[in-house]
Amino acid sequence: MANGGSDSDGPDEEVEALARALATLLNPSKIDGVVNCCVRAVHDEAWEGPRMGLLHVRFGEDRPRVEDLAYLLWSECMYYALPRRRQERFRREIAADMTAVARCYRAVRDLFIDFNARHPERASELGEVLAYCLVQEHLGAAQVASKMSLKTAANMPVHGLDGIHAVFENGALTVYFLESKLASEGRRGVASYAASAAEFLSDRRQYLREYEIVADLGNLDALEGEARQRALDHFDVIGHPEFRRRERFVGIICHSEPGHFGKRLRIRDDQPPDIHERDFAERYAADHGKLRLTARKQLLKHGADPAKAIVLLVAVPDVRELRKAFYAAMGVAEREFPLDGDDLEIDDDEGAGGDPA
Repeated sequence: MANGGSDSDGPDEEVEALARALATLLNPSKIDGVVNCCVRAVHDEAWEGPRMGLLHVRFGEDRPRVEDLAYLLWSECMYYALPRRRQERFRREIAADMTAVARCYRAVRDLFIDFNARHPERASELGEVLAYCLVQEHLGAAQVASKMSLKTAANMPVHGLDGIHAVFENGALTVYFLESKLASEGRRGVASYAASAAEFLSDRRQYLREYEIVADLGNLDALEGEARQRALDHFDVIGHPEFRRRERFVGIICHSEPGHFGKRLRIRDDQPPDIHERDFAERYAADHGKLRLTARKQLLKHGADPAKAIVLLVAVPDVRELRKAFYAAMGVAEREFPLDGDDLEIDDDEGAGGDPA
């Protein structure tokens, strides 16, 4: 059974059915309209990992569109925070009565407010929603568990992954474990991500718990019949160890980049409006070599395998301002919280020098 398929259906039918079923869970966003990718996280034969992509908030002529990004992320919370079946119920209600839009908005907003009330020491939802959007858009992987709705439950632990996504490709199920970080600079965010990756990968109990969440409380419940059972079997790592799976740990790091954003071209009417964005992207892309070298060093330092890691760095002028704009779009006040990695000690020569690849 080459792909974990059954004798009755055959491996090809099994692959196609599971791929189609997972694809129905995708909610592609319009994130590319407000976030530009200047370096894609592609495989490099001369590099052993991690794969790293560099992205940044888009410009409106010379001004970074921070408020637009915040508003889009809040809009995407409708998909991110609500389990699939509840989304579908709201769709039916809205189709019958437009006033149900207000109930949907309130339900999502209350999830965030409840989470902050229960756990005031955490305020990483902005990064989690950003991760949700980017992994769907750039990796084509659907969310298979709505972690936000679980985090608000009194009997659920707050620790654990920020997201679980999956796609069936190249003859196997690829599971993406997501960890999001908000950092004052890219290197600190990378270091914080590497520590989290190593901690999760060394915790067998938490690893199995994440798979149990997908099976018991995840979005696979929205699938029906044979497709649902196939998906559940592929996420049963204990009961079906024979199925082919890939596991990748994805870090989405939204970080402040005051240096590059602070260098602005003069405004001239004889130049195209996008010259400012292209100028920033070129300078930011030049950091790719040293940033991925830093990521590799940090992953190895913490005992994680760089070949199984994917890092997406998202630059904004000031993460704190983006977070304030996100909460403003939601209609709630934001409190001051520390950023991820601000308390980490990083060697001065960490990531210095050229890219050996």
